[in-house]
Amino acid sequence: MANRLTQITTGAGDGGNTRLADGKRVSKSSLRIEAIGAVDELNAAIGVFVATLKQKECQDFAAREDVEALCYQVQNELFNVGGELASPSNHFISSAATADVEHFIERMNETLPPLKEFVIPGQNLTSAYAHMARCVARRAERDVVRLSEHDTVSTELLVYLNRLSDAFFIMARLTGRTVSTDEPQWQK
Repeated sequence: MANRLTQITTGAGDGGNTRLADGKRVSKSSLRIEAIGAVDELNAAIGVFVATLKQKECQDFAAREDVEALCYQVQNELFNVGGELASPSNHFISSAATADVEHFIERMNETLPPLKEFVIPGQNLTSAYAHMARCVARRAERDVVRLSEHDTVSTELLVYLNRLSDAFFIMARLTGRTVSTDEPQWQK
């Protein structure tokens, strides 16, 4: 494979515009670029969460390998999401990617006790970062939905992004239990 990212600073965006994968120039404040940026931020937030999984408190975490594997798969898929957003005529997200996330959610949720109220984030650092990734996933989804109200976005892309916040909620609950099974919940 040829080197694709050899020149990082080009100056081409200094005027507030950028180029999509199809060559079209758009404003950096466009809905499409906002959505691409939110997806990129989600990928970075997942990276921070994955880095915390390597901490001592998570070393013996039973589902750690499953969580890490899904995170790496999602991070890779998010480059496909970004590619699809940057090249609107192409579709890179498949129903299989969504099914993988759904399978993870179902399988892992079965290991958790039912919730009576909303969970208060912050049981430990790892869980807090999973909650942060959940929130960023929701924002990325909202940005892509906003884009879809004005331009073409594949249905599968919307469904995939919707599932991610659910997956990170499950991960937050799982990793929160590595320190204590006492899960702080909202008190009415």
